[in-house]
Amino acid sequence: MKKLMIILSSLFVFLSSFVFAAEGKDSFVYDENVIEDDYELTSEEIAEVVNVNKSTIIRARAALVYDTKYDKILYAKNIDDRLPNASTTKILTAIVAYENANMNDLVTVSEKAARIGGSTINLRKGNKVLLGDLMKGLLICSGNDAAIAIAEYVGGSVENFCNMMNQKALELGATNTHFVTPHGLDNDDHYTTARDLSIFASYLLKIPYLAEIVDTQYTTIKIDDNTRELRTTNEMLGIYPNAKGVKTGYTGKAGRCLVTAIESGDRELITVVLGCDTKKQRTSESIWLIHYGYTEFEKVDIYQNMKRDFIISVEKATSSNYHVNVVTEKYDVLPVGSAEKIEYAYQLEKDLVAPLEKGEKIGEISVILEGKVLDTLELRLPNEVRRKSVLEYMAEIFRSQIDYITIMN
Repeated sequence: MKKLMIILSSLFVFLSSFVFAAEGKDSFVYDENVIEDDYELTSEEIAEVVNVNKSTIIRARAALVYDTKYDKILYAKNIDDRLPNASTTKILTAIVAYENANMNDLVTVSEKAARIGGSTINLRKGNKVLLGDLMKGLLICSGNDAAIAIAEYVGGSVENFCNMMNQKALELGATNTHFVTPHGLDNDDHYTTARDLSIFASYLLKIPYLAEIVDTQYTTIKIDDNTRELRTTNEMLGIYPNAKGVKTGYTGKAGRCLVTAIESGDRELITVVLGCDTKKQRTSESIWLIHYGYTEFEKVDIYQNMKRDFIISVEKATSSNYHVNVVTEKYDVLPVGSAEKIEYAYQLEKDLVAPLEKGEKIGEISVILEGKVLDTLELRLPNEVRRKSVLEYMAEIFRSQIDYITIMN
């Protein structure tokens, strides 16, 4: 019995030390680089994904397709639900760091950064790393240690840096985001939405320095005097043409998450999937969403079938009628086949009286698709319309009298 008690006591000590060690690593230890048996998609599977019809059910908890060039959401599922989002958090971490510090600054890694769990770049306390290299570790292989090191350096503390993140989110119009960490490990007070992530990703892609990093599959960084190779966690960069990043994520509560950017021709799409069960699911559903955005929607000049020539009447003007020609174009992304369904409602101002200034509104055209107004185009005068002078009135009366006499003769 005594021997059994010794064994149980030893086991308790061992398990306790394991728990305390885990708590010292922020408790949640999820690795974005975990390889799953069902992860890799073959070319045949990819072809199968893109050939499914548009009624396919997306199983992600939230999903979105956003066209950045035309500022339009093309597909939406639960896009405003507040959800845990894992390391997709690091999109905003990178934005705030880039805008508030110099990428050539040298950062000393703290014990807190070195001890964080999950996906890391294996930083050690006292390591010296350029901030720009930490950003690569943050975005390419999703280093949680890099996230803490960046936050402490740029914000002075993790808490202050997260305040900066939340302030930036509001500035960008992301009203359903609240972050309490720079890395995204599970916390009940840490959440965002698919819509807000598309806002962050779109903003990041406008910063060339960061856009280049998220589009990188392999690179090296320097830690102290040693080089270290980094490999992206983003599977889309290796399997999908024209992929430009942006960020992966995984925790127990968030599931598999992926924010992807694709550029083809003059269109750029951002897709978001949150809460997928496996990497294979997040990959295949992201591919389907990309295909949906490009094949089910097309760029259309919404003015292409519009009437463009108008005759307007203006009282007391030097001429009774004026010709107005509309030369303009405006593109939108619409469901395929919508161009021929577009209708136009024309409304010209009545009782126009001279003088009228150049640029004065004389009417408007509403562009309508299936009962919804897509756009309203204002018609404006290309030139001023002068009021008829007294002498011109008298000359007009004189001419009419001559015509009358001529007719009578």
